[in-house]
Amino acid sequence: MPVAADYYDGRDARPRAVTLDIDMGLAVISGDGIDRREPLAALHISDVLGHAPRLIRFPDHAFCEVADGDAFSRMLAEHGRAPSAVSQWEGSLHRVVAAAIVFVLILVTGYRYGIPFLAGAIARQVPVSWTERLSTEVLGVLDTQMFTASELPRPRQQDIERAFRRLDLPQGAPRERYRILFRKSELLGANAVALPSGAIIVTDELVALAADDREILGVLAHEAGHVDQRHGVRNIVQNSLLGVAIAWFIGDVSAIAAAAPTALIQANYSRELEREADAFAVDVLRTNGIPVRHFGDILRRLEKESGSEGSDAFQYLSSHPATSERLERLEAP
Repeated sequence: MPVAADYYDGRDARPRAVTLDIDMGLAVISGDGIDRREPLAALHISDVLGHAPRLIRFPDHAFCEVADGDAFSRMLAEHGRAPSAVSQWEGSLHRVVAAAIVFVLILVTGYRYGIPFLAGAIARQVPVSWTERLSTEVLGVLDTQMFTASELPRPRQQDIERAFRRLDLPQGAPRERYRILFRKSELLGANAVALPSGAIIVTDELVALAADDREILGVLAHEAGHVDQRHGVRNIVQNSLLGVAIAWFIGDVSAIAAAAPTALIQANYSRELEREADAFAVDVLRTNGIPVRHFGDILRRLEKESGSEGSDAFQYLSSHPATSERLERLEAP
């Protein structure tokens, strides 16, 4: 049985009321001065999309619009024209739900595993010159927005620097890569931030919180681990993947430098990355005869201080979660 349709000739925007039928493999369009027959196989028929009109496009750019999609689908089926895969999926609630679930799973899997894997691969290939330039720009932003000059006496700073320089580091982690910088920050409080270049910023508040310099060395070793494993670069890549890709090709890191400080300060490293940095720190401390419990002590103190509302110590824990599981792992034999 023919179905009603509107015909557009591709030149005039005015629709013409016609009927559409199928006869011996031909689409027959007639009405309002139109009498047209075209092989059905030569036409492009749109898929079923909810209650949207079906479109039948002709080779000369004319087209018909059919409002009664169900009647048109029945007509096609009567003449052996099976619905497309898209139409079949759209017409099945179970398939639509299944497709939605699969789509969500793909998104979650890509976010959870795909992006970190890609970010890690990119981070390993980033040249030193790139990380140096990025770190210089990031430090400039941090010094403007988050840090003020350290109030630690220079001899105190030198004591910490010398203690770190005396540490034997794992093979492949050159000592000259690391540089200790001291800053004061009422905004960040007790904190330490590793820049991709190897510069490690330590706040006066963290030094004040430490009961023993070996606790500070534990934090420095942990941050050095993040540098050694390129975790900072990886985090920046994950937070601005497209910007990094563009910067990589054009050699301009300023495009992502604005986002990098936030990515480093609010690192929220995954458990895997924290385990890697902790393992590096444990290796350093044990190699140098420093009990690992000192690192655990300052983490525990930070955790205790974080229980106070507005505590500055919470700032370090917010980007370096000190869970009981982590402390147990650190202090395991």
